[in-house]
Amino acid sequence: MRATATAGGRAVFHLQHLRPRPPWRALPPAATTHLSRSAPARRADHRCLPKGFLSTLEPRISGVSLCRRAHATCSYSLDDKLQGELDDTQRKLETVGAFQKIPMVMPATDILMSAQRKSRNVPPTKGIANIAKRERNKGAKQLDALMKELSVPLRTYTENFPKRRDLHPYERSLIELTFGEGYYEQVLGRVDTLRKRITSVGKQHASVCAKSTTKREAEERLTEGRKKLEEAFQHGKHAIDDLVNVAKALRSMPVVDLHIPTLCLVGSPNVGKSSLVRILSSGKPEVCSYPFTTRGILMGHIVSNQERFQVTDTPGLLTRHDDDRNNIERLTLAVLSYLPIAVLYVHDLSEDCGTSVADQYITYKHIKDRFGDRLWLDVISKCDLLGKKEPISFHDADEDVARYRRLGPEGALQVSVQTEIGVKQLKERVHELLTSQMARIKSSKAEHETHEVGTSVVY
Repeated sequence: MRATATAGGRAVFHLQHLRPRPPWRALPPAATTHLSRSAPARRADHRCLPKGFLSTLEPRISGVSLCRRAHATCSYSLDDKLQGELDDTQRKLETVGAFQKIPMVMPATDILMSAQRKSRNVPPTKGIANIAKRERNKGAKQLDALMKELSVPLRTYTENFPKRRDLHPYERSLIELTFGEGYYEQVLGRVDTLRKRITSVGKQHASVCAKSTTKREAEERLTEGRKKLEEAFQHGKHAIDDLVNVAKALRSMPVVDLHIPTLCLVGSPNVGKSSLVRILSSGKPEVCSYPFTTRGILMGHIVSNQERFQVTDTPGLLTRHDDDRNNIERLTLAVLSYLPIAVLYVHDLSEDCGTSVADQYITYKHIKDRFGDRLWLDVISKCDLLGKKEPISFHDADEDVARYRRLGPEGALQVSVQTEIGVKQLKERVHELLTSQMARIKSSKAEHETHEVGTSVVY
């Protein structure tokens, strides 16, 4: 603290160094000597603790120990920060349901009409007596309001639609398979481009209107500004219409809870998967006698012994290489690849589905080899037709195919929805399967929590 005298004879006190300088940052007594020394010597001085500093520490703490502790604290802080960021990313990828949080998108026509109505009701600033000034003030404010009413909703959409990189892999695959590679990002990009264009045009014409010198000029520039803003919006409104369709499609996709056991029905087209879903769960998929009735992921629920499970019906798989599959078939592979499911694989040995037993066997072996680590139950559907209908292909050169035609996979359960053969047994086996899946999910969750606790401990 120091005092200086003012002209009136009063002393004004100045507080200096309210925050004491740490001892280890204190300048050497002779600044000129310090500046004249070499750089290595100055760095050595900076690293050294000040004289008498160690005496203020706890007993038995040495300077080396102190440095080690400081270095360890810094290292753990950085590691914890990086680990926290990784954990946040992992948590984002482990959760689903982002599509249900997508904001409602207003049609372009509604956005424009609402913006026009609200902007025309904006009054000039109170207290402006000059008519010309009042008119140019009103014009500039109304153009600014119109610009904001058009651009703010677009900003809200681009900010609140989820980034694809933050989605669960299952949801990322749904976006790609539903709209095609890059379409989702392209639509959001065009909406953001429209927002930037509207902001630019609005600011430009609001500024021009604010420089008007007469009432008539202000009115003309207001009219011109409105016209240019509306033209810019109309030119890019197709991006908003596309975003409306994207939002509707994403919100209509079924919600999958990763913490509830899920039974996934898989098989060739028209083998009876949808019929089994109807008798097993609350799901009511379309049941027809032609292939590819199921063109998306359909979800139902089972409530058994006060326990709740999920059942999903998937599109049928044809006998071909994965690279040749269409997007409808790839939806099935996305469910198998990214969701913690138990598989109920459905076979139609009567060939009533239109797919030969040989082709069904090839597809089954491919899926079984690829996803055999999942809990699995094989079901032979339409067993009431076995022996009553002449099979389409009656000669099998492959012994495995011949055995598959007679008995199906080992341990397969024969079921008929029409005659209710094996339906009760199927429900019991499904409950056992999903109970085992619940145990797997709980075990995996416990291991994950144990891992999180272990990585958060600082030694």
